[in-house]
Amino acid sequence: MIESDGIAVFGIAKARLRPIVESAVGEPIGPFEITVEHRIEGYQGRAAEKLIPTFSYVTPDGRRGRITIFVKHLNGNWVEHEQYRFLSVYDLPIPRLYGDLRSLQGRPVLFLEFVDGSPTARAIDSSEQLIEFLSLRARLNAVRPTPEYAAWLEREKSWLWREECVGRGELVEAVWEDARRGNLGEELQQYCSENSARLPRLCHRAEQVAAQAADMDLGLVHGDFRLDNTGRRRSGERVLLDLEDVSLRARFFDIVHLIGPPEDCWPPADDFPFPAPCPPPQALAKHYLREYARRGGPVLPLDQFLAEVRLLWLHWRIGLLALCQALGHADSGRPEDYRDEARLVLLRDLRMLLDRYC
Repeated sequence: MIESDGIAVFGIAKARLRPIVESAVGEPIGPFEITVEHRIEGYQGRAAEKLIPTFSYVTPDGRRGRITIFVKHLNGNWVEHEQYRFLSVYDLPIPRLYGDLRSLQGRPVLFLEFVDGSPTARAIDSSEQLIEFLSLRARLNAVRPTPEYAAWLEREKSWLWREECVGRGELVEAVWEDARRGNLGEELQQYCSENSARLPRLCHRAEQVAAQAADMDLGLVHGDFRLDNTGRRRSGERVLLDLEDVSLRARFFDIVHLIGPPEDCWPPADDFPFPAPCPPPQALAKHYLREYARRGGPVLPLDQFLAEVRLLWLHWRIGLLALCQALGHADSGRPEDYRDEARLVLLRDLRMLLDRYC
């Protein structure tokens, strides 16, 4: 993707890159060369091809310099560059967008500030780092979009939340029937066959929860707020990455897997690498609410917040049944151990939903 003669990134001619590099450097430049000196570490995602080129340049007055940039070649006509433009006006720790172009394939190419996205940089090793991560969530969730941004989100992204709030009963029934036919292994087949009489109650409960979630107040959420979607600047500041799915959904959607599980399921071992000792969930909830209000979000009673988050957690777990179905299906093409893990999670969640909520 990078050639020594400068016919450069993802088929983009060198001349078209000059304004991008000048935006990153902050002043005009003269000749420049491109090398690749860093590799992508950790989670690489599936939504884009990624590259970390280093630009060595000379300014008109003869000063030499180097700058490294993170480049994303999106796998489709996505609008992540628009998200960066809208969100750059808020006080949020997100990478700077130096510019964007179209590749020869007509797909967006984003040129972003390079931050350390290695597993070491992303990790949470202490309660203090967990609190830091929580504060970052509150900071984004408290943003009140301008009328222009809100209208853009409604036009481009409102389908995300609408899709998540309809057809939940049908989703549960489809997963259940797939399991009963044997497409998800013998253990799930046996469980669903033996508990068929309980399926209508679970489908009804899923519809109830979805209807309650649909009635919740909306707010700005990331949609995929995980450690894998953060990195660190040289200063040590944790920044938020992968802004494609920022949207208006139930306002505490981002926090559900961190605070939403029932207290007897605390901490949730499969969704987040909690440090030891782990703060109790109510302590995390109180901190989040303080940060949320400090950043401009409404002041809420703790009980109301916990009720919303716990119901959203249940709504989220019901939605994950379909993901586990897809990953664990006999025709998924996944390695056997990967399918087995998805099936174990699916069986655990079906039991939890029936025994606890039905």
